[in-house]
Order: sequence, then structure tokens, then C-alpha cells
Amino acid sequence: MAYNEDGRKLVELVRDAARHHNSTWEALVPDPFRVNFLHEEAEEAAYAEMARAKAALRDHICETYGISLKELSSLASL
Repeated sequence: MAYNEDGRKLVELVRDAARHHNSTWEALVPDPFRVNFLHEEAEEAAYAEMARAKAALRDHICETYGISLKELSSLASL
């Protein structure tokens, strides 16, 4: 897979993971006054999945462009 295709695939994985986390979060916290602890494990797993997807995308960007994580963070905060 070419770099461009790799990056697009990684972005889609982050988006999918974020959507999944959003749905598990909504199940865990259905409204501001309730927490459904039956969904806690699924929410934690979805959060970890999203973190792994984001880390893979960050690593890809740094490797592709030859920049450090610190440099990437600096660019993201502009």
C-alpha cells in the first residue's frame, strides 16, 4: 500500500474507532443523570481501541514526514 493509501486507511480506522467509542460512551452515560455500569467494560475497550488507532496514525505521520512527535504536536497546536 502506498503512503497515501496507508494514511487514508489509518484515518478511516481512527474515525471508525471514534464512532464505536461514541456509541459505547452513550450506552455507559445515557443522560447527564445516569451511568449504566453494565457498559463500562465495553466503553473502556472502545477507548483503548481508539487510542491504538490514533497512535498508529501519529506514528505513520511522523515516519512518513520524518518528524518527531514533539514537532507534530507543535504543528497541531498552531
